Amino acid sequence: MLPPVRTYRYQIDGTAAQGQSWKTVGYMTDRANDLANCFDLMMRDSFIQLTHGRAVYGKPGLACNGPYEILSILIQLEKRDDR
Repeated sequence: MLPPVRTYRYQIDGTAAQGQSWKTVGYMTDRANDLANCFDLMMRDSFIQLTHGRAVYGKPGLACNGPYEILSILIQLEKRDDR
């Protein structure tokens, strides 16, 4: 029997070099019952959002240069497919 497919929504909030806030949001599908791997992919996606200007910034127009500090990580189960 295959493991259930789970889709998670994540939100990561933090601050950047000048104290400005940032937030990244995304979805990750876990097909292999491997939340640790999904977490790694969430962190990578969050970093890409930050470094490519796709994060939500608390002070628009102020550069969001690192180093980045993570203040909170929220991971919520969105959907479960028990096949």
